[in-house]
Amino acid sequence: MISLDVLVNAKISFMISKSCALNVSFRSSFIDHITPLASLLGIPLIVSDEKNASLSAHYYPEAKIRYWPDYEFRMKELADEFDALISCDYWGPVNKASFRLHNQKEMKFIFCPHGQSDKGYHSSFLSPYAQQEAVLLYGSLLKEMLVDLQIWDKIPRSAVVGNYRRRYYEDNRERLLKLADDEVFSRLRPGQRTLLYAPTWNDLERSGTFFEQGKRLLEAVPSDWNLLIKVHPDLAQLDPVLYYRLSLFEEKRSNFLLIEEFPPIYPLLERADVYLGDYSSIGYDFLAFQKPMFFLQKPHLERPRLHFCGRALDSVDDLFKMVEGDVNSFQEAQKELYGKAFAPVEDLRLALEGCL
Repeated sequence: MISLDVLVNAKISFMISKSCALNVSFRSSFIDHITPLASLLGIPLIVSDEKNASLSAHYYPEAKIRYWPDYEFRMKELADEFDALISCDYWGPVNKASFRLHNQKEMKFIFCPHGQSDKGYHSSFLSPYAQQEAVLLYGSLLKEMLVDLQIWDKIPRSAVVGNYRRRYYEDNRERLLKLADDEVFSRLRPGQRTLLYAPTWNDLERSGTFFEQGKRLLEAVPSDWNLLIKVHPDLAQLDPVLYYRLSLFEEKRSNFLLIEEFPPIYPLLERADVYLGDYSSIGYDFLAFQKPMFFLQKPHLERPRLHFCGRALDSVDDLFKMVEGDVNSFQEAQKELYGKAFAPVEDLRLALEGCL
């Protein structure tokens, strides 16, 4: 007699086999979120932007990537092959209506978040969640935010998937660390400590610090430290003149590197000694390593949860003096917040049942 567990697993496997991940944005910021998910689930990933397809294939070679530059004209193929679509782009009512009208298909749409942050309390950043029919959650913290914003009750289905990106990294750690060493850290001075600065973009809450602090940070970094700036992909579009002026310093400084096109974040975090951020979701990822963290604050924003896991700063002027004497007394706070942000999930495929 076939057990109930076997039947349930078989049903879930079939539903997942009828699912597809999409990255049909020109933004490269989605790559390290949707691609690891598609890889772990073993489902195809359709990418419409040529550059994003190339980056995805290079850094996630086992992913089942399909390059569809004409994606918008191939809806019938999607409807014929798949029952559910997963994307980091918000879905809207028009998506469901379009498949129903043109393909006579009740397609399921699942939204995958692209990073845990504290953004949303001072803008409409999270309001599109109210229009999603199914969402993936990292852990209890994102649900708490949606409850606070009176959005949670409007979401019909959800699934807690934990930190699947970290799981992907651990499964591919040796390969990804080698890529990071070859393409990033080999371009910095060997044997020196590295400070990673990961600023967010100037979003609706004006939470970015790159254009205010980037040049000052570059001038402040001592010769016996390496500075690695992992910029948000949208930064260059906001102030290209200042952005590219800063990037030119790369040619003059062997202890400074500004990187745009290295999507996997976890090998950079493991190799870095100290983190400097603002309101970027990368800070939540860095919690996993329990290393010293520093945060640049904006005076018009309240101090968020994440900033209580390190030292808050108004500027970078005295940063390296503070770094030298730091013993990271925030490890317990980092561990506690990480556990709230990312739930432990043993079986990612089984966890997805709530949305399928």
